[in-house]
Amino acid sequence: MTGGGRLQSLDAYRGLIMFTLLCGGIFQSLKDVPGWRWLADQNEHVEWRGCVYWDLIQPSFMYMVGVSMPFALGRRAALGESWGRRFRHVLVRALGLTVLGIVLDHFGADHIQIGFIRVLQQIAIAYVITFFVAERCWRVQAAAAGLILVGYQLLWMFNPWNGTGGPWAMGHENLGSAFDQRMLGRNYSGYYVGLNAIPSAATLIFGAIAGNVIRAATDESARRRTLRLLLGAGIGGVILGLLLSPVFPLIKRIWTPSFAIYAGGWTTLMLAAFYWIIEVKGWKRWCVPLQVVGMNSTAAYVLGNAFGGWFRSLTTAWFAGLKPMLGDAWFPVFQHLAFAIAAWCVLLSLYRRRIFFKL
Repeated sequence: MTGGGRLQSLDAYRGLIMFTLLCGGIFQSLKDVPGWRWLADQNEHVEWRGCVYWDLIQPSFMYMVGVSMPFALGRRAALGESWGRRFRHVLVRALGLTVLGIVLDHFGADHIQIGFIRVLQQIAIAYVITFFVAERCWRVQAAAAGLILVGYQLLWMFNPWNGTGGPWAMGHENLGSAFDQRMLGRNYSGYYVGLNAIPSAATLIFGAIAGNVIRAATDESARRRTLRLLLGAGIGGVILGLLLSPVFPLIKRIWTPSFAIYAGGWTTLMLAAFYWIIEVKGWKRWCVPLQVVGMNSTAAYVLGNAFGGWFRSLTTAWFAGLKPMLGDAWFPVFQHLAFAIAAWCVLLSLYRRRIFFKL
């Protein structure tokens, strides 16, 4: 879909990612079940180097925000909003995302600690950066993404804070951890760094490039051409990321440029799949259950982060009778699925009432 309407394929793609989050690592308990280890590994971040499905969740979030930006900004421009008013809107939205992310960071916490590694805060920073090129031609956008990734790569490699293991060693001896220590007086668990927001801005820009191409497709022929472009870009990103990885490894926790390119390739391919099915082939009715989640992504994110753990803890006693039948490995799978279905029912109620939460 182009023009002022919603891009249904984007809503469906967003719905898939949000439903994955509502399931909350549903298969992690199957690590020791014969034949299921491969699926369990896809539901948990890799320890350091490499990439699995779960590592593509945050890049998908950020990429989809980029895809939606040309549509949202284009609508505002068509209504006569000035560049300044659009920029203020972006700043207000970024502030809202940051505040919401910080609030969610403190569920269950016993003291205040401000952080910037949650996806909402990362999106907020990258969203502002991407705004400056979101409405420009693809060449300017690609050049901006390239400059961000090359500049970040050079800074990461050549700085006084790298340890003896080099810039890609797992730990806190690197530029990102040094920055967090000086800005916040602490480092994050899992060796994540707040500076991820800089290279992940390239992920948003990749999405904005795709969004501009999709928005310009006004007929069936153009949509098919757009599909080919998405497929080509996606495959190219995956291949380029893999070619770079022996020298510049894929590390999601510090968002290496090779990871940004590789993940950008996969996110583009996932969007291409939905775009082909929904926008090109016109098969739309099947995706309504995903759109229920995707059109209310903020509510879905809050539900998953604020109530997922609470729901599973509460229902342990209520579902205890099923544990002997399901076993220790499959009982958590049932709990995760039960919460995802319960959350989907809440979102369905909001969808039917046309209640959509936005920041």
